[in-house]
Amino acid sequence: MIDSVLTSLLLNFLFIIVGLLAFALYYDFTKKTPSKGIVIFLSTITILLCVLFSHELTAGVYVDLRRIPFFLASLYFGPLVSFVSMIVIILLRYMFIGSGLIHLVILNYFITLLILVAFSKGFLRAKKKVKMLFTVVICFSMTVFNLVFGYVYEAEISRNEYIYLVLIPLAATIISVMIAEMIRKLMMMRRTLSQHEKLQVVSQLAASISHEVRNPLTSSKGFLQLMREEKDEKMQKQFIDLSLKGIDQATHVIEDYLTFTNSTPDKIERINVKHSIVDLIEMVKPSAQHVSFSFHLIDDIYVDGQSHSFRKCIGNIMKNAIESMPQGGVLSVEMLEDENLVIAITDTGFGMTKEQIQRFGEPFFTTKNEGTGLGVMAANIIVHSMKGNIQVKSELNRGTTVYIELQKSLKIEAG
Repeated sequence: MIDSVLTSLLLNFLFIIVGLLAFALYYDFTKKTPSKGIVIFLSTITILLCVLFSHELTAGVYVDLRRIPFFLASLYFGPLVSFVSMIVIILLRYMFIGSGLIHLVILNYFITLLILVAFSKGFLRAKKKVKMLFTVVICFSMTVFNLVFGYVYEAEISRNEYIYLVLIPLAATIISVMIAEMIRKLMMMRRTLSQHEKLQVVSQLAASISHEVRNPLTSSKGFLQLMREEKDEKMQKQFIDLSLKGIDQATHVIEDYLTFTNSTPDKIERINVKHSIVDLIEMVKPSAQHVSFSFHLIDDIYVDGQSHSFRKCIGNIMKNAIESMPQGGVLSVEMLEDENLVIAITDTGFGMTKEQIQRFGEPFFTTKNEGTGLGVMAANIIVHSMKGNIQVKSELNRGTTVYIELQKSLKIEAG
């Protein structure tokens, strides 16, 4: 009999640990605190397993650890969860064990429910030692309640069995509370870390915007001040052109940042891919005379999206490729047609390490001495807003290829 009691209680304890791990895994996968519905579901499964593997002391008197998930759910998630858990325990007890002494079970859990509800608010604010002491007292009280009625109903219990029946539930309660507290602490730490990371990104974003917008605006302001003192109309025109160029530069920076807040195209257009790429190449050629261009493009291939955003995406990738070849090289742009369209942009520049490839598209990550890395991130967001994918293959000192896969636009039949 001792072996069966011990086996039953240890199995119950295993179910409780698995339930706590399931709770932690749910949070790890969803990054959200489990709702009360999820808590009730996990508690119900754990309680059911504890009831199914309970040990009968005598007719109507059973020993198990179903009270521990009841404690944890009640104290950490409030009165509603506590009440539902109590109803679940009573129903499962009635369904799988029977109606024998069910009135005593109801009395035991109802009294415990009142105590747990009364202390549930203060429980979360209490220190860990106080929490463990409180749950140990409650667990011990319920254990004594069961053993007293086992004695009243003349259950044959040896001294060793009494030790198991008292010590194992108390030890299981202490360990369960410790694990629950550890999970709660990890959840709070992750939440704090997430908030800290968000604040850090906002701080970096603000500093980056300030730097990138302030420089061209300061330059424009300087030229406008010079123009006010300049009497030569030709010089005035040059100052105005330079001021406008600075303002345009600041505008483009702001547009890049706005990409992050609006990843869904406002107006869907059918974009002629070849025409857009040819226009971009013609635009960048004058400022990239040290680079040779090679392209293989296909006529009459269209994609759905926003023309301006698409050009910005391809332009940002091409700009990165050109900047990776300061000593010259070859920039290749190729269109590959299959079920989807693949645009391959290849350079013969510095290339990237495996770690750099993994961080490709992260905000504020760049392989250049200057830059924010937001151009590549903007390209990433634009591609995904067009329901496409972006991949990178690179070797250090051998160059990089960026593959942009997009769904082709359906052909519009004439007539």
